[in-house]
Amino acid sequence: MREFRIDEQSGIPVWIQVRRRLVYTIVSGQYGPGDQLPTVRELAVQLDINYNTVNKVYQDLERDGLIVTRRGRGTFVADVGANGLLALDNKIELLADELVREGLDFGMTGDEIVGAVRTRVAQHEALKPSSAGQEAARKSRRRAG
Repeated sequence: MREFRIDEQSGIPVWIQVRRRLVYTIVSGQYGPGDQLPTVRELAVQLDINYNTVNKVYQDLERDGLIVTRRGRGTFVADVGANGLLALDNKIELLADELVREGLDFGMTGDEIVGAVRTRVAQHEALKPSSAGQEAARKSRRRAG
């Protein structure tokens, strides 16, 4: 798993930060169905957090059907479809969290991150098809999902 850190200053509880990061690694494809996750103890040591915090996250993810624990073998990513993953956590929020974390790690300010996002949105909107075409595509995606 790509290294990640707990942000003690964020105001977001540690267990939620860990949960979001694990879900993100699965949704983004860093972990796929059947991939083994670090043990609770390994992840607790890596993140320098309490074992019980990681255990709570794993239990929560298992209850949601995202991971499965096989006694004596470890914890693995469950085989769930993309719709199941998106129902667990809002992918956009996870991506936004990752963007903010990466931007701050690069030394950007909050205003600089927001400005970069605004610029990219404006660039993508300029390339979008007409609004009639957008509505047809949106309806098509709803039917397919």
